[in-house]
Amino acid sequence: MKVKITKEMFDVAYSLSKQRQGRFRNQFTTKKLREQLSDDPILEKHVEGIFGYIGDMCASVALGIDPKNAMRNMVLDTDLLSHRDECDIIFRGHRIDVKTEFYPEEKFESVINKTISKRETYGCRLINDNQFRENSNGIDIYLYGTIDNLDPRKAEYWYGIGWITTEKAKEIAPEPMWWSPSGARLWTPAHCIPNEELSGLEDLPLIAQGTHPYYGNYIDNPKFNELDKNRLAEILKIAGLE
Repeated sequence: MKVKITKEMFDVAYSLSKQRQGRFRNQFTTKKLREQLSDDPILEKHVEGIFGYIGDMCASVALGIDPKNAMRNMVLDTDLLSHRDECDIIFRGHRIDVKTEFYPEEKFESVINKTISKRETYGCRLINDNQFRENSNGIDIYLYGTIDNLDPRKAEYWYGIGWITTEKAKEIAPEPMWWSPSGARLWTPAHCIPNEELSGLEDLPLIAQGTHPYYGNYIDNPKFNELDKNRLAEILKIAGLE
């Protein structure tokens, strides 16, 4: 499954990443991303956040959720971009963490088509151990996707690779590893999920209903009446989300 990345998505992601500047840093930085963007220091500085928001919006589209409303809810749930969100999307009552990964050109097709073996490099999807320990109790589903260009200005499509429940991820990879099943050393301890263990995005709408509310209109979000509405309106206007 693939979703077209629009200029509007890029602009929203760029703006939100800039607006949250100084409030928190990206947990992980990716050298290979930043090397592509030396001509734009602002984009280079915020690229991980930009790709993260683009992935959230594209995953929302794939699941039939209004991407702008998903971002509005995110602004509220992060108390006006003052901290990290606990999850990226609520879908059918389940809290979803959308993860965007990148692969070498020779691995791209086999990953998105789920023909890659766990014994090959890039054959597993990863969950950083620190992040897993911090958020696995607040996440129900990990959803993996990728983007077709390391420069978000040139990226055309987001590809949904698949998803796995937290419960199943803990069964498959209960302990973090320094080495993937391919024998490749990882840059940090991670839980390795074989690509073939992921379910397709087309199966996610069939999952049993969960318990966590999604606000189809962001003004129904309880935080709408708790936070500074003038500041909220300013953030949304600057990001093109009004």
